[in-house]
Amino acid sequence: MMIKEIIAKKILNSRREQTISVTVKTDSGNSEASAPGGISRGKHEAQPFSFRGIDFSVGLVNTIGRQIVNKKIGIDSFEDLEKIEEIVRQIDNSIDYKFLGANSLFALEAALLKAAALGQKKELWQFLNEKAKVMPRLIGNCIGGGKHSRQKKKSDFQEFLFIPKTRKLFDNQFINLNAYKKAKKLLQLNDNEWNDALTDENAFASTLNNEEILKLILNVKAQMEKQFEIKFEIGVDVAASTFWNGVNYSYKNPEMKKGRDEQIEYIADLIKRHNLAYVEDPLQEDDFSGFARLLKLTNCLICGDDLIATQFQRLEKAIKEKSINSVIIKPNQNGSLLKTKQVIDLAKKNGISCIMSHRSGETLDNTIADLAFAWQTEFIKTGIIGSERLAKINRLIKIEKSLE
Repeated sequence: MMIKEIIAKKILNSRREQTISVTVKTDSGNSEASAPGGISRGKHEAQPFSFRGIDFSVGLVNTIGRQIVNKKIGIDSFEDLEKIEEIVRQIDNSIDYKFLGANSLFALEAALLKAAALGQKKELWQFLNEKAKVMPRLIGNCIGGGKHSRQKKKSDFQEFLFIPKTRKLFDNQFINLNAYKKAKKLLQLNDNEWNDALTDENAFASTLNNEEILKLILNVKAQMEKQFEIKFEIGVDVAASTFWNGVNYSYKNPEMKKGRDEQIEYIADLIKRHNLAYVEDPLQEDDFSGFARLLKLTNCLICGDDLIATQFQRLEKAIKEKSINSVIIKPNQNGSLLKTKQVIDLAKKNGISCIMSHRSGETLDNTIADLAFAWQTEFIKTGIIGSERLAKINRLIKIEKSLE
């Protein structure tokens, strides 16, 4: 594969914010990738764009692109990304990509991998792992609040999630769509203040509180299990750092304050009473020991997102302290796909389930679908409806059909 040109430009994500798109032109054709953005960002994530702004990041990617072309660097395997990262280190050797930006590096590397796959006449997942067989399970965001909702009255928890267990991913999404419709009908009956508003991830932006929503989705769970005769699990993304004030967890709907011990007891009680299968970021992003205490009290998946931020050293610490049994993987939290893969490998080696995840500000790019399948993550979290969310799900369905 001969790389002829690499072009970076600004585009808008689903939240109408600027992000970066990178096109790699080769003798086999053109490949493009773009980066998402999160509004509920953990403080341990890599810098998304240069501290000097997105225009500076775009300019740096174009500079790096010219070096790649001039040096005639080829990408024949995933490991060849090290050649790209060596060039990046010469320009930005900071830990968190302060000058380039993690989003910029992710978009560049994703576009290069797509180009390499195209050059070998392979799908991206095949280029990364031809032996991949098992599809990830979908985690669908149905009802939301927190930072994903712009309205004044909303749930404190950020996401209320559906996780059907089926043999095929196509069936998984079909059931999630049915559950989504059931939830809408129940909200129309029970949430008198709701005006059909949606969150940034196309979940229903309800005005109900956490407990009221959990009761509602338990109703949906029962209906789905009866109708489709499958196991239908539910979960929540607490996003606890977003309402941690340094002393207490400060809830707004209804107003209440909970200390650290009270929060652990509260979440453990919710898991038990509502039979939750998955709880993400139940405590603030530096409370490794608190996560460990909660994990001992339950059998469900206790997942670290802001806690880990797709950073190898933070996952190492979580493993040492036995803080989690599942971890969110967001490539743009890291930037380097080489390092992202190292995080996944470390998690798998230690029996920790991996959840490949979208961001609230998404693009039509479907790279994470191929990454989730190629790297055999147990789950992928990418919403239920909306063109940017369906781009990932439809890509997985296409891969699934190709394997039949």
